[in-house]
Amino acid sequence: MDAVQQTLSPSRRLSIVLGFTQILLWGGSFFLMAIVGGPIVRDTGWSHETVYGALSLALLISGLMAPFIGRVIGKPRGERLMRFSGLVIAAGLAIAALAPHVTVFFLGWAVIGTGMALGLYDALFAALGKRYGATAGKAFTYITLISGFCTTIIWPLLTLLLGQFGWRNTLLIYAAVLAAVIFPVYTYIFPKNSASTPRPAPKPLRDIARRATGEPKVYYLVMVHLTIGAILMTGMSVHMIDILRNNGLSLPAAVGIGALLGPSQVGVRFLDLFWPKKSQLTATAISSAGVLAGMGLLLGSPALAAMGIVAYGVGNGMRTILRGTLPLHLFGADGYAALMGKLARPQLIAQAATPFVGGWVIQSMGVSVFVWVLAVLAGCNLIISLLIRKTALVRTIAAPAVIRKAS
Repeated sequence: MDAVQQTLSPSRRLSIVLGFTQILLWGGSFFLMAIVGGPIVRDTGWSHETVYGALSLALLISGLMAPFIGRVIGKPRGERLMRFSGLVIAAGLAIAALAPHVTVFFLGWAVIGTGMALGLYDALFAALGKRYGATAGKAFTYITLISGFCTTIIWPLLTLLLGQFGWRNTLLIYAAVLAAVIFPVYTYIFPKNSASTPRPAPKPLRDIARRATGEPKVYYLVMVHLTIGAILMTGMSVHMIDILRNNGLSLPAAVGIGALLGPSQVGVRFLDLFWPKKSQLTATAISSAGVLAGMGLLLGSPALAAMGIVAYGVGNGMRTILRGTLPLHLFGADGYAALMGKLARPQLIAQAATPFVGGWVIQSMGVSVFVWVLAVLAGCNLIISLLIRKTALVRTIAAPAVIRKAS
């Protein structure tokens, strides 16, 4: 009995360790190209679009694989598959580092995309949700709080390695670190003889309401909401400096204001640890409103740019946590791992397309039009968040009537 009680909720130490592993995994995949892309273009002569397109390929492959990975993680001891994420990303980095031709470089990033599907947020949240149920929410907050420092830690480290060893050796060094760290850590966290924590049977109110009040509508609303959020995050991550410079800011000023994003995202995650228990539905609406406010401020005068980045950062920081906690709150822990995989596919595919579409809009119509597109999407997402809240509340209110009819 004691052993079961000890595993009912993830420990703070476990969450902190997983947060640091996420820094390594994100730094060696999604955030890597921002630092090494330029040196690769200059050294190889490959076009900018080709080099950065490799990241889009990785995101596409990760999205296509996400539902399958989610189903595997949902099986008994399926979370042990995550042990190989570091090894797979390391293999992809090694292939990319040794690539004599751009085709081999793309092959390396295809392998990296497979590793991303195995080890980034969606897979990890699925594994923790499966093991701990509703109590995994606090772990999501700790993990995203720590991993929010990814660019703060990894980008200077990559810059230092590039100056000393060049981009090819930098990738090989990073690959060696991933191979040495992730496999043993995840093997320890998800041991062979582990099993999912037994959970109480669902309460009749929740169980009957889930089956009888149109949950597919909520699912599709959540899917669209998370996908739009992923597009907004990717568009801002890739083109933030362009957006700020379009406001008339110099490059140093744009970089300085852009640096406010990290503290804003991490700050709201830190505050989440101390806020009283709140509705995930309300938090979703607040997050969407923050992103929309940020976009609106970025459309204003340069004096409002810093406030815009902070508002966007607060909203997006909340969104990262809600990416794991909102589906858990609405649909429960049963089948959560497979659900996270299904929800991840459209998000990652949309992320893969965003740099290309965003670049085309900027080149064809200008940065201001691109920001307006993001603002319209953010407005739509706020409306969708309110529809999610309304639909979920109607479902909850309708449940007692369903129970009376069933009895």
